[in-house]
Amino acid sequence: MKEVGQVVSVKGDAAIVVMPMSGECERCGICMVASGGREVILLARNSAEAAQGDTVEVEIGAGKVIAAAFVIYMIPVIMTIVGFVLGNAMTGGAEDAALPIVLAVAFLGASFTGIWLYDLHLRKAERRQAVVVRILPEDEAKSHPRVESVTLGG
Repeated sequence: MKEVGQVVSVKGDAAIVVMPMSGECERCGICMVASGGREVILLARNSAEAAQGDTVEVEIGAGKVIAAAFVIYMIPVIMTIVGFVLGNAMTGGAEDAALPIVLAVAFLGASFTGIWLYDLHLRKAERRQAVVVRILPEDEAKSHPRVESVTLGG
């Protein structure tokens, strides 16, 4: 997914980019919403060496968004099924046994805890999923909507 935004801050190999919110923004989730939902703020790797004020093209890997969606939505479902099947096997398929339901709920809770811990790990590793791929020339930048002035840090 490619988006166009404006660099508001640069530090080292990182750039903070502000861009108008698009329809894709609601599904992605790696940006922070700013200005009452009209704009988003994104931390991106600054591979194009953009400077503050530059209008840039940002690329967000679709594979990472799909992988994150799989982890968030499918792992709990899979773990719940595994817990139920395991509990059912342990009770020999008895219809009045509560163990399959108990294990299904326990595995569901464990999957949520695992996803939360994995998310904390990714945040500490400061993995940037977005990359500033190019600085737009002035004539091309004019065709994109400019973001309002955004102040960071107070």
